[in-house]
Amino acid sequence: MSQIVTDADVGRVIAAAPGLDGAQARPGPAALASPSCRGLESAAVFLDLPDGESRFLKIIHPEIRDFLDLPTGFAAAKTAGEAGVAPRVLWSDPEAGAILFAAAGPGWREARLSDCLDADFRKNTMQALRRLHEAPANVARFEPFARLEALIAEAGRSGVSLPADLGWIMSLLNAARPVLEAAPLALCRNESTVSNLMIGPDQAALLVDFDRAGLNDPMYDLGAVLAEMHEFERDMQATFRGYGGDEAGFARARLWSVVDDMIQAIFCRIFGQVSVRKSLEWLKFGEWRLMRARLGLHHPGFEEKIRVAEGRA
Repeated sequence: MSQIVTDADVGRVIAAAPGLDGAQARPGPAALASPSCRGLESAAVFLDLPDGESRFLKIIHPEIRDFLDLPTGFAAAKTAGEAGVAPRVLWSDPEAGAILFAAAGPGWREARLSDCLDADFRKNTMQALRRLHEAPANVARFEPFARLEALIAEAGRSGVSLPADLGWIMSLLNAARPVLEAAPLALCRNESTVSNLMIGPDQAALLVDFDRAGLNDPMYDLGAVLAEMHEFERDMQATFRGYGGDEAGFARARLWSVVDDMIQAIFCRIFGQVSVRKSLEWLKFGEWRLMRARLGLHHPGFEEKIRVAEGRA
């Protein structure tokens, strides 16, 4: 089996999926690791139907599938679509790594970092995340620390070099682990990249990419997205208020953002070595996330955030 999705794979999925007779395919987003992480894990096409409607088909690359829980991710995407905060799922096949969506209508496009300068878009993103977290869900748990540990172990098995200061990094993260893992759970995307948001008319927001979704502390989603939207915590706090969280929640969000950065950093180190797609700048993106994680850990308020999250400050 090819480690990446081929044109033949796309053709087989189109033939297997319902309601695609006569569809004309056009390219989806091209894979890009830097400066924005987009389309790294899947191949995608838009499908224009004879009746004028369009679909969006995404197929996860085989080299990625063992790192994802696709039944959970696809179920979460369906729930999010039903809640009105994501494109509607029409069909999926986890074994084939394929999921079919109703394409977003006119006026919708992939969000960019510059869109995060718009206060209305930030507010609408917070509200979309709130609605996702309030949606009923019966899916598996996403455990960030277990995920990070599994990636570190995989890096060792694959002969991938790990950061020289990994022991120090993990000692600080493990200090935060008890309070983070004791948090209440909700359906979460567990996804940070701004390109996995869509912006539409009147700065409306849709959430896309649920491949890592699962039950988790909702503050993980907040922390991951806020770290992409803003550089300074005072700005993050202003946007966070649009979600409606409290001081302890914000502290957890900031702690989780470092965990998320480390997950992405180690994941990209692995795929920088093992992926057959050598032209993608996996390592460049991963090293940016590692640098941001280190900045968070070196921040003089890191340990105070643990106390705030615990209710001791």
